Amino acid sequence: MTTEQAIWRESFEAAEDLSDYQYHFVVLNTSGQARLPDAEDEVAIGILQNAPESGEAAEVMIIGKSKCVANAALAVGKFVKPEYVSASDAGKADDAGTWWDTARGMVVEAAGAEDDLCAVVLFSPFARTKGGRVTQMTVTAETATATLTAAELLGGFIDGTPTEAATYTLPTATLMAAALNQAGVGNAIEFTIKNSSSGANTITVAAGTGGTLKGTATIAQNNSKRFLLIITADTPTYDVYSLGTVVH
Repeated sequence: MTTEQAIWRESFEAAEDLSDYQYHFVVLNTSGQARLPDAEDEVAIGILQNAPESGEAAEVMIIGKSKCVANAALAVGKFVKPEYVSASDAGKADDAGTWWDTARGMVVEAAGAEDDLCAVVLFSPFARTKGGRVTQMTVTAETATATLTAAELLGGFIDGTPTEAATYTLPTATLMAAALNQAGVGNAIEFTIKNSSSGANTITVAAGTGGTLKGTATIAQNNSKRFLLIITADTPTYDVYSLGTVVH
């Protein structure tokens, strides 16, 4: 049985007939009225708790644990956003995937199929900003041939100081998929490998099991190279692209 626990519920006037959309995500229009999403990238105010007609009070859970109609099977731990298919088919819980700034909750009780109820813990919307979003990074120092870990790639920067030619092998696809939040086809990370060797020693990057390298895989002394790793199948597999070299 799907359960719920309200922390913050608010009433808004329904901007349209929502009598068939109980436990769907809703957004606010410019007049502060509740309506269904009009696009896939709209950020929800919360989940509708009742079934109001146009002009009636729409009870919306903004923060808490709410029931929500799923658009497909959703596992525990999935971050979800409002689905948008059409004007009459919108607001179901949809796997957020890489749409982080539209995610509004995490599934804590699973749904087995479309139109099943899941339970979602709601959190505050992400603030959209101009320019890049501030992130946390870690620097990993490598001195010789090594197999890099998923955590090191997620840290974002590997600084190599080999004393001879070295090979840095990326993690297996299984390890990468397990390490990624919202692991799934199309999810991706970027990372940089720098060659800070004091001598003319080349670093060669190799894909791990289940991975395919695309582009130049060597990094010369006093160069760094940016890489893009994309999950390509649920088996799992990934492609890793060389995005170019910077000379220091």
